[in-house]
Amino acid sequence: MILAILLAAGLAWWLHKEGVLLPNLKRLAVLGGGGVLIARLLETGQVLFAAAAGVALAGWWFASKRKAPAPAPTELAEARAVLGVAPSDDAAAINAAWRRVIAQVHPDKGGTADLARRVTAARDLLLARR
Repeated sequence: MILAILLAAGLAWWLHKEGVLLPNLKRLAVLGGGGVLIARLLETGQVLFAAAAGVALAGWWFASKRKAPAPAPTELAEARAVLGVAPSDDAAAINAAWRRVIAQVHPDKGGTADLARRVTAARDLLLARR
C-alpha cells in the first residue's frame, strides 16, 4: 500500500510539473477512483464486472476530454474590435486598451481564461502587425 501511495505521489508531482494536473484534476480523480474500484473487483474475483467497469471508465475518459479553447482572432479587424482600438492607434494605445479590457475579463475578476486568452492574442496580433 505504501508503494502505491508513493507511486501516486510521484505521478501527481510529474503531472503537476508538466502542467497537466490542475486542468484535468476532476478527470484524474474519477480515473483514480475507478482504478481503485477495478482493483477491488479483481481482488474479489469479479473479473467480468472489473472488465465492464474498465470499459465504462475508458469510454467516460475519452468522452469527457477537455474542449480546445476558442481560436485566437486571426483577422486584424476582429482583433481591433476585441480591444476597441482604431487602425491608426499606436502600440501605446493598443497596450492601454489591452490593460483596460483584460482588467474586466480576467478570471480573477469574474471573467474566463478563454476570454483573457482571446484579448491577449488580439493584442499580440496587433502589436506584431505594427
